Amino acid sequence: MAGDWDSCARLIESVGAVVLARVDLRPGLDLLDVGTGTGGNVAIPAARGGAKVVGLDIAPELFEHARRRAAEAGVEVEWIEGDAQELQFEDETFDRVVSTFGAMFAPDHARAAAELVRVCRKGGRVAMTTWANEGFAAGLFKLNGSFLPPPPQGVQPPPLWGVESHVKDVFAAAGATPDIARETFDLEFASEQAAVDDYTTNFGPFVTARTVLEPQGRWPEFVEAFADLVRRFNRGTGGTVRIPSKYFLITVER
Repeated sequence: MAGDWDSCARLIESVGAVVLARVDLRPGLDLLDVGTGTGGNVAIPAARGGAKVVGLDIAPELFEHARRRAAEAGVEVEWIEGDAQELQFEDETFDRVVSTFGAMFAPDHARAAAELVRVCRKGGRVAMTTWANEGFAAGLFKLNGSFLPPPPQGVQPPPLWGVESHVKDVFAAAGATPDIARETFDLEFASEQAAVDDYTTNFGPFVTARTVLEPQGRWPEFVEAFADLVRRFNRGTGGTVRIPSKYFLITVER
């Protein structure tokens, strides 16, 4: 709940269209969106496409934005609080199970993968996106790791989801064979300063980092390190920012 997830989610909405195309969304299908956030990436577009959609998130406070966005779009979505590692649905409940940069942040990767597979019907499809462990996203994870304490014991780091062998292993443990496609989309901002301001104001991990680093007097150092990261990966022209961001599109056929 730190920061403004609705603003952050709008930066990656184009990925949702890629995912829905990959799962062959059709009217009447039952779709579960795990880690739905405010719904704009998958849940609401899927409902607009005629699917019967459940949007699940561990932070129900986000549903206020989600309900407003669904109303504006003229669609109905069932919003449910839940944990990606302990989905509260019977086996084989949904035709499509999707998670865009959500389930990858669950502490136990194998449990999260197993749950996505479990609730998907035979003949259905699971799809999730995870940040590739290279490029700008990898730089973000390394930046946080260089300034902040390591995660608690037993919590698997999210960047592992950007390693193909790890993805194959966690789904193999669930009895599934994933197809892993490497994709790229562009993060775009009006300027480098706009990118820095957006992340430091809205991006939850950065907002949380500030509460730790500011009392230590290290927050300005962190911000400058992030600004340098933006400059290194920026491919924009005329002062604008365009950062190619690499991710995995993982699918499992049931």
